[in-house]
Amino acid sequence: MSKGTILVTGGTGFLGAHLISQLLEKGYTVRATARSTSKLQSIFPKASPEQLEVVEAPTLTSDHSAALKGVDALIHSASPHLWPWCLGTGAFLREFIIGAYDGTVALVKQAIAAGVKKIIVTGTFATLFDSDFKSAFGTRVLTDKDFGSVTLESIDLNKDGMQVYQEAKTLADKKIWELAHEHPEVDFTVVLPPAIFGPQLSQLTSSPSSLSTNSFVQMLFAPEYPPIPIGHMIDVRDAARAHVLALTTPPVPGRDKRFIVLNSTFQWKDVAALIRNKRPELAGRLPKETSVPGPQTSAPLDTTFSEEVLGMTNYIPQEETFLAAVDVVLEWESKFGDK
Repeated sequence: MSKGTILVTGGTGFLGAHLISQLLEKGYTVRATARSTSKLQSIFPKASPEQLEVVEAPTLTSDHSAALKGVDALIHSASPHLWPWCLGTGAFLREFIIGAYDGTVALVKQAIAAGVKKIIVTGTFATLFDSDFKSAFGTRVLTDKDFGSVTLESIDLNKDGMQVYQEAKTLADKKIWELAHEHPEVDFTVVLPPAIFGPQLSQLTSSPSSLSTNSFVQMLFAPEYPPIPIGHMIDVRDAARAHVLALTTPPVPGRDKRFIVLNSTFQWKDVAALIRNKRPELAGRLPKETSVPGPQTSAPLDTTFSEEVLGMTNYIPQEETFLAAVDVVLEWESKFGDK
């Protein structure tokens, strides 16, 4: 017997596919949205229509009202790709804001109207910082109660794309809790993962963007250190597990359920050293050992709340995660590298 029906958005995504896999393993019925229904079905060919129902959603701002009917919970993991959006400006970043902020707010409102009583949204640890990211490199311990100070009026689309990404996600996170406080009958959760790496269930295509954040690892074979200032990481399987655990986590009186989930911090130089050690045949493709990577976020994050409430106390080893990401990159190269 099914444990309930869960609507997952972004089912073909890096995180979304792992969410569906874990939910099916746990005995849930999954209704999942995707731009391409055939693409999602190809990821889970053994899932019956009774186990996995696929609903087409062309954009992040599509009307999800019909898909929300009769579901026990919503897990909203869909989001515009951070990469290559973070390199864009102007109109490109306006599209990101529409998807990450407008789309999220509209979907949450639709879920409330449909009578959904449990809503889980994938946020990002970047919402703990101001958009200048200074605290991300500092020594002050950041908690789930920290928020960036951005407003809709202060977003500048001509600034760094990474900054606009952080601001749009922060605004969405803040708006979610505004709606949550207006609707205490609904149980809200926002999961705050850092950079996500690891094995992929989602379909690889000729576009490097299909590697999702594993494309950052691919940059090491350029060979250059990625111009990505993120130094906090988690395995995609652990990020998905946190969302699934949140389904059975009751409300916490007097506390917003914002869960920081984190394996550890890392340095790109150490990732390159790991690859040299464990995949020596790739050593010649990596940045020179004398090369110096850029700064990466390293602020201490307080994960006590997610440990105590979600039970997120153990994480997949960082080494396993990055080697799995390397294997994904090599798979992509074997299929599309010469095309």
